Amino acid sequence: MGRTRLIKKLKSKGIVFLIVGIIISLISTLMSVAFIIDGLNPILIAFIIMLICGIIFIYNGVDYLKKENSKFIKKHPEILELADDLDINKVYEDNFIIISNKAISPKKDITKVAALDDVLGIYESIQRTNGIVTSHIIRLELRDGRCVTINVYAKKRETKDNLVLTISNYCHNAKVGYSNETLSYIKEQRKEYKEKRN
Repeated sequence: MGRTRLIKKLKSKGIVFLIVGIIISLISTLMSVAFIIDGLNPILIAFIIMLICGIIFIYNGVDYLKKENSKFIKKHPEILELADDLDINKVYEDNFIIISNKAISPKKDITKVAALDDVLGIYESIQRTNGIVTSHIIRLELRDGRCVTINVYAKKRETKDNLVLTISNYCHNAKVGYSNETLSYIKEQRKEYKEKRN
């Protein structure tokens, strides 16, 4: 079921975070010890910052390995239900997304599953480096402050437009396109959501 896939994905993310954290921590610890002889200098400070980042990676990795008891699941308890719904009531699936009666998720990362009613904005985001497109994603802005990204890099314009149209047909609360109107709508809805939660 979807819940099993979600937990498996969380576990694999946890393992990656743990390995990266351990590697960063070991390297930065060894380098900090080597540079501590010279006193407090910019290189030592950089390695101490790396050590802190490594510890954060380890902490998050261990948390993801807790599966259903992870802070991620506790913060978003509906995710397990939505993941199950993706498998049971699937209404649309392509190379990029899976949509059910209640949920939407990028096909490659079920941990980013979201309720259809929580999607407030749908727009494309293009990032360039030295004028060259390096990233082309479709962003789904959610009511709880999260953002689901779907990578559509190196795909035809028609494919991207069809994907946005398909998503907008299922997400009835969402505004399409990046504009001041969309951004103010998202901000207003998120503010209402936070007030209701408190």
